[in-house]
Amino acid sequence: MEMLTCARCHQQYSEIRFARTKSPLYPGGYLPLCADCLNDYLALSDYSWGAVDKLCQCADIPFVPAEWEKARHAAGDNAFVRYANIFRKEEYSDIGWDDYYKRYKELRDAKKLETELPELREEHYAKLRLDFGPQYDDEALDYLENLRDGLLSTQNVNGALQMDQALKICKVSYEIDQRISNGMDFDKLLSSYDKLVKAGEFTPKNVKNLNDFDTMGELIKWMEKKGWKNPYYDGSTRDEVDETMKNIQMFNQRLYTNEPGISEEITRRIEALKTAREAEDYYDTQRTYDLDNYENDGYEDLFDDDDGEFDATVGDDRGN
Repeated sequence: MEMLTCARCHQQYSEIRFARTKSPLYPGGYLPLCADCLNDYLALSDYSWGAVDKLCQCADIPFVPAEWEKARHAAGDNAFVRYANIFRKEEYSDIGWDDYYKRYKELRDAKKLETELPELREEHYAKLRLDFGPQYDDEALDYLENLRDGLLSTQNVNGALQMDQALKICKVSYEIDQRISNGMDFDKLLSSYDKLVKAGEFTPKNVKNLNDFDTMGELIKWMEKKGWKNPYYDGSTRDEVDETMKNIQMFNQRLYTNEPGISEEITRRIEALKTAREAEDYYDTQRTYDLDNYENDGYEDLFDDDDGEFDATVGDDRGN
């Protein structure tokens, strides 16, 4: 058995303590760091996937989160050596690093990365069973989750009642699909499905357009929030619109600064508006009154309650 020297700790170990690689950068077929030094490197980052990914690139092997976690729990300090040896096996000989990394990014972008890891996968399906019930298998839960997420992303679901209706619609939809696949009758379920859709108002007319832009202003506002800046606008006058806006601004500036009495009048007007606003807030003039009832009450007071004739003393009594 060949003995190799670690490039970091300079200790000699058997070749089984080194990770194998097919990378042309290491013609000897092994990474230059021993298992202990590799583990120390990973421990510094708390075994983050980013650190593992870097080692995988050095060894020219794909980073597969599920396989890495299996190796880590099974081999402990010797995890990366074991992981590298797994991808030297025959069944992985036709799989490239790019193939797995593309798949990894797809799962990450789709927020389905937890399905790649056994522990996270179990936790994920446990949460789904709390929402939909313990009677569904993993495939059924995937169907229900996708349908529920589709409803929540396209419909205005507000409150616990509508959420409960959305979950029921998902369950009934799954049962209808199962009956169709088995060639069974589903008319009653379809009727229940239609009633739930109408009760929850999950109709095309109520589809929310939160991901759409109704106006050009909304588009520009969204782009500016993302950090976009118009590279063509530098304050220069380029067309008739720019010239008109510039002229209006200059005219208003001269009007305010040069015309006698204009600035004082504007200032007084602003103060008057402030005073009016404070009075409205104080007397609560924004409250809505039923003026029809107010007029009816006053009209009824002008007549005698007993004979229905006009009572001329009402006004005097109120004046007194």
